[in-house]
Amino acid sequence: MKKIILIDGNSLMFRSYYATAYKGTSNLMKNKEGVYTNAVFAFCNMFNKLVDSKIEYAFVAFDAGKKTFRHQQYDEYKAGRKPLPDELRMQIPLIKDFLDIIKVKRLESLDYEADDLIATCATLCKDEFDEILVVTGDKDLLQLVGGNVKVALTKKGVGDLEIYDEDNFYEKMSFYPNQLIDYKGIVGDTSDNLPGIKGIGEKTAIKLLNEYNSLENIYNNIDKLTGKAKTLFIENKETAEKCKYLATLELHADIDLKINDLRKGTPDISDLIAFYQKMDFHSIIKKLGVSSESSAEVHELKKDYSLSGISYIVMEMLGTNYYNNEYIGLGIINNNAEYFIKQSDVYNIKEYLEDEKSLKVVFDYKALYVQLKKQGITLKGVAFDMLISSYLINPAFASDDFKKVADNFNTNDLLYYDNIYGANSKMAIPSEAIYVDYALKKCKFLKDNYLNILKEIKDNNLDYLFNEEIKLSKVLGDMELVGLKIDVEHLKHIGNQLLEKAEKVEEEIYFIAGEKFNINSVKQLGEVLFEKLNLPHGKKNKTGYSTSGEVLEKLASKYVIAKDVLEYRAYMKIISTYVNGLIEVSKNSYIHPLYKQALTNTGRLSSVEPNIQNMPIRTEEGQVIREIFVSRFDNGQIISADYSQIELRVLAHISNDEKMINAFNKDVDFHTQTASEIYETDINNVTKEMRRNAKAINFGIIYGMSAWGLSEQINVTPLEANIFINKYFANYAKAKSCLDNFIKTAQEKGYSQTLYGRIRYIGELNSTNANLRNFGERTAMNSPIQGTAADIIKIAMNKVYDEMKSRSLKSLMIAQVHDELVFDCPEDEVEIMKEIVEEAMASAVKLSVPLEVGIASGKNWFEAK
Repeated sequence: MKKIILIDGNSLMFRSYYATAYKGTSNLMKNKEGVYTNAVFAFCNMFNKLVDSKIEYAFVAFDAGKKTFRHQQYDEYKAGRKPLPDELRMQIPLIKDFLDIIKVKRLESLDYEADDLIATCATLCKDEFDEILVVTGDKDLLQLVGGNVKVALTKKGVGDLEIYDEDNFYEKMSFYPNQLIDYKGIVGDTSDNLPGIKGIGEKTAIKLLNEYNSLENIYNNIDKLTGKAKTLFIENKETAEKCKYLATLELHADIDLKINDLRKGTPDISDLIAFYQKMDFHSIIKKLGVSSESSAEVHELKKDYSLSGISYIVMEMLGTNYYNNEYIGLGIINNNAEYFIKQSDVYNIKEYLEDEKSLKVVFDYKALYVQLKKQGITLKGVAFDMLISSYLINPAFASDDFKKVADNFNTNDLLYYDNIYGANSKMAIPSEAIYVDYALKKCKFLKDNYLNILKEIKDNNLDYLFNEEIKLSKVLGDMELVGLKIDVEHLKHIGNQLLEKAEKVEEEIYFIAGEKFNINSVKQLGEVLFEKLNLPHGKKNKTGYSTSGEVLEKLASKYVIAKDVLEYRAYMKIISTYVNGLIEVSKNSYIHPLYKQALTNTGRLSSVEPNIQNMPIRTEEGQVIREIFVSRFDNGQIISADYSQIELRVLAHISNDEKMINAFNKDVDFHTQTASEIYETDINNVTKEMRRNAKAINFGIIYGMSAWGLSEQINVTPLEANIFINKYFANYAKAKSCLDNFIKTAQEKGYSQTLYGRIRYIGELNSTNANLRNFGERTAMNSPIQGTAADIIKIAMNKVYDEMKSRSLKSLMIAQVHDELVFDCPEDEVEIMKEIVEEAMASAVKLSVPLEVGIASGKNWFEAK
């Protein structure tokens, strides 16, 4: 079947922009050069979906943005339309560039609108094609429906199309396609500022058109009309006729267009990829299905492994879990010679890899270190890590995919990881020629670009953090390798106990409800709570009643069933996430979480497979999970050490607030002091509740908590919360000034910085959306504090590790959870480890206040807390 697709470029462009602009302009997609790209991205995706490889003919029409013959006939035509947003206007040339690159015919005219060009093209094609599909968001083009012409209206966003054809048109509209212009003559069109006959509604218009067929025939039978309708038609005849004329598309516009022009050309794939790369459209490039076979080059690989001096090394692996997955081999460029050393042969270069003086430039030091260590090789001499460098320059630059990182620094012809290995269920090792070529091209990129990237590190004064992060890669690598030992049988026992508790709560829920139902079904739970039991806050949305935790928590103080549902959910989450989850990932009673060193915006570490940093601690039941983490040594113990109030201490240091500094230096309980200040009472009269509220204020302030948010947390009115906040800042005036300055500086620079120079870009600060702007301000306020705390514990980890190694201790660092470090120690090293850890953490950096460390030990992690 011969088919052509005619696209209303302006309509699709508008839809593309607004479908991706719902969070405000500050949240729009941009490429790394700061150019807005959201409309281009959505347009390209929609176009590629519509006009696939099976479609040989396509045409896109645009408005020229000038006044056409309709404006000359009617001055008010389309008057009142909002001007194009600048963020969209700048993307129009890019959308047109895309069409030119993929060689699809596009046209615009000073005399005609895009609708007229499409109508003319449809007329031209009527006898040449089996099917003509018009894609638009403008109902004006529905008048073309008939015979082999169909119109697809974009509905929600740009991905949902509603097809109108000869068979279904009347059913949808209650009149025929050729009557659309008569209909618009009567009712008008607000989008084009066509008034129609004011006072005549849709129902009357449809009834009359069904009876008289056309506007002209209605007037031929005007005497048959009665009452107000007759009067309105008579009084507005000229307006109705003009509206019909203006709504009528030009089917024979004077344009130079031939059938052969409409055949798609064959795009230059390199030009298309270059365009997508410039736009940072990584996901679209992956969908191209670029043949890695065709792009692979033949490399003359050296076989003698005579390596010396500096090397550029990347590791090839199927999947991202470098602890569990075996790697394929190493790509290496050394002294301009190229090598690909398969996993089975890597031990042959052990001496070189372990030579501290032979420098190595790598992409991901930690992943490489872990895999080689599993092979009995301790990688040394790493001078540069591209992943860590990109993360320090801009956290948004970091990615597990080499190409995504590389694109931030230089143009390249690299392919994405998924183009080489596939994704998800389609992941597989390609031919040797492909993965060898892929590896060596990455090595070449490292060689050509690492000095420039390193210069950016130095220019941004990130040398200190760079060196600390490189050291930390090894520390984390060893943590991942040794893992954590778990008592699987005890874990199963805990799971059974939790399941019994969940079942008891479940029965109580059924008793109160008076029936059994699926508690996990939002729909069924909502109906029971808000229809059967008539609990408040039962607002209904499209999918039913909200039964979110926030809704249930508001009800829990008054309604037992709401409290029970929250309790039931808590039990089931612990069972599914932690009991079953940990059993699933454990091997021989050990788990080996991987630490994401280049992921978070703040500099904090994040762990995966499993997320050890998310162990529940707020509830007694959740804390019990920590009982399953035990020592691997006979009679050994787990040590837990964490910083006390480190973020408040960081704020005291950076702000130089005397009151805060004095409190910490005199070892006064800071929360108690704050309570004394805001409640205006002697420090000896502070109650537990006062201290608890003061603690919420202390930590809420550095996270930019509003009076409303604080009032919710400590159960006071927003007015009372606001008074507390004002008192807080009156007492700690320099802290207030410091937080304000964080925001001001970030607004000026576009990013915040920690005490040690870590950068976080905050685009939301310039948002026109107040909510996003407020979020940006809170982020700017907190990032220097939270980020500095993250820097400090990383420095501490390196210091503890070095001390443990220098003393040749058997003890192991096994986990990091934000401000806490966890160790597994033989019985005879417990006391010495406590001294080492406390000293190293307390002296990790020098601040104007002491870094206080809480430390404890026990048979398991729970006892050590």
